[in-house]
Amino acid sequence: MSIRDDGLFVCPQCRDRLTKQPDNYLCSDCKREYPIIFGIADFRIRSDPYLSLQEERAKAKRLATEIEQSFSAMLDYYYEITDDVPPVLATRYKAYHYNGPKQARQSLARLGVASDDVILDVGCGTGGALIAAAENCSHIYGMDIALRWLVICQQRLKEQGITATLVCADIEASPFPDEYFSKITATDLLENVYSVDKTLVALGRLLKADGKLWLAGSNKFCLGPHPSTRLWAIGYFPGKLRSRLVKRLRGVDSLRFINLISPGRIIRYAKRIGLYTHTLSPRMVALDEDGHYPAIDRLLIKTYVVVARLPLLRQLLIWVGPAFEMILRKSPYPMESKGVDQA
Repeated sequence: MSIRDDGLFVCPQCRDRLTKQPDNYLCSDCKREYPIIFGIADFRIRSDPYLSLQEERAKAKRLATEIEQSFSAMLDYYYEITDDVPPVLATRYKAYHYNGPKQARQSLARLGVASDDVILDVGCGTGGALIAAAENCSHIYGMDIALRWLVICQQRLKEQGITATLVCADIEASPFPDEYFSKITATDLLENVYSVDKTLVALGRLLKADGKLWLAGSNKFCLGPHPSTRLWAIGYFPGKLRSRLVKRLRGVDSLRFINLISPGRIIRYAKRIGLYTHTLSPRMVALDEDGHYPAIDRLLIKTYVVVARLPLLRQLLIWVGPAFEMILRKSPYPMESKGVDQA
């Protein structure tokens, strides 16, 4: 796996073309340098909310140097050195990553990925969607604001023999030129960004006219257990009370940097910026055969899959189920954002 050095990247700050140096990318206009770390270009101007840039790069270094270089060992080690993820959630999060390729194959089939597509997975994490996309096309890019996840992703792709370009960047300050991608996928991205509205604008800007964006996320109005906390109906509680409840029941407020989103809100805002709903459904789940999820979770997921196929309940699950997915198509006509209302 390597960085495609074809003059593609632009400066996230001033949008001028970047020049590749041995150890970095240089912007000749604003003179900003972007380092290449462990073979991954780091175009971040800011880090994610959890760690500073220095702390985040240090954690990535630990993953790259302190543990056996295998996907499974690195994933285990990640959660061993991550204090704010309780063990009960770490087990489920690891299962989520292992299940990523199978889940993504189902999602990409609905998106209709073809061999000539140029596809970007935003918030690519450990690369489940990249593994699935490689079965259908060769122009594959993965972007994540967390270098620590990309180090693990890079090892996973290496083990699978998959070539993809990985970049570390903030979606609101992307190193890619406008209208470069025919398909974009974003699984559980909007919950983890600084601004949902600005992220949707940025995603739309990266899409070619008539391109498609596949989105999936956890539903704020879920009546059952929220996927990030396993707490029932937690999205209905006011912010301060919700924070106290999560801290009391899970030991740490794992929702402190999470945006609670709903399909209605996303659809309304997306339409205002020229992204139109092509499909909308409850999140369709596919389980791997290796049994990484705890038995109770597997039972709940299998029950959910059956219920999600029943027409009337399927419609209800879109609005009060645990997760949703949608495909948005970019209008060929430019539009401007007119603000957003809340759902």
